[in-house]
Order: sequence, then structure tokens, then C-alpha cells
Amino acid sequence: MVDTKKNPKDGLGLVVGGLFILALVFATYNYFNKKQPGTENQKGQETLFQKQTGSINGEGATDKKQVQALGTGGPITTGQKWVATDYQKGDIKGPTHTVKSGDTLWEIAEAVYGTGTMWTKILEANKSSIGFLPNGSQALIVPGQVLILP
Repeated sequence: MVDTKKNPKDGLGLVVGGLFILALVFATYNYFNKKQPGTENQKGQETLFQKQTGSINGEGATDKKQVQALGTGGPITTGQKWVATDYQKGDIKGPTHTVKSGDTLWEIAEAVYGTGTMWTKILEANKSSIGFLPNGSQALIVPGQVLILP
């Protein structure tokens, strides 16, 4: 125990230190519990990809649902098991490609260039027509969309 009669600054230091720790805990709590920007519209309703029902069990989506695809202007209905297309080099030829169910930018790049790592080349050429998740972490393509292949 600190004897505050000998040095009153010790007691003040403990109080200030305790308040600092409380402020740090409060700031950390608020940081990790805030909603991500862009996840609610003006009426407070949740937007794209925030609240969906269904089950994803490692075999793809199992329940039918409808979401608005960013950048496409139209809804997408899923209800079938999604399976990635397995293209080989040369399977896609020509200056454009119409996206089919199961296509990914990686798979399309493998079919056109022989390596999936070139998917960013297709993304750059089609930036105005490819949608993204609200946090910008995922490029979204939809069946029927026409991609330019540089």
C-alpha cells in the first residue's frame, strides 16, 4: 500500500493510471463492436450480403436466395449447388467471354493465359462492370456478364 502522506504524487499517479486504463478498455470495446460503414441504408436496414438465410456447408449454398449483385443492376438467384468450372488453357478463345455458372476470374485466367495468377489482368480490363463486396475485398462476376479478355 502506498503511503500518500510521504509523496502525494504517488496517489495521483495511481488515479490517472487507472483512468487511462479504463479509457483504453472503453475505446477497444467500441472499436471492435461498431458496425462496418456501408452495411446499413438510411432507414437502418441491412444491405447486401449482411443478413442472409441459408446454409453453407462446404458443398456450396443449399437454400434458394436472391441478392442484388453490385455493378450488374440485376438480382441473382441461387438455389443450385455451385461448382467451380475447371478450365484448361485454350478452353476460352476470343476477345470476350460470357460468364457461366461456376466461372471465377481465376478459372477464366487459367483458360485464357494458362495460369490463374493473371486474373487481375481481366479485372483491370473490366473494372467498370465487375462488382465488389461492400468492404472491397471480393470481385463479383455473374452468369451472363460479358468480360473483355485483354
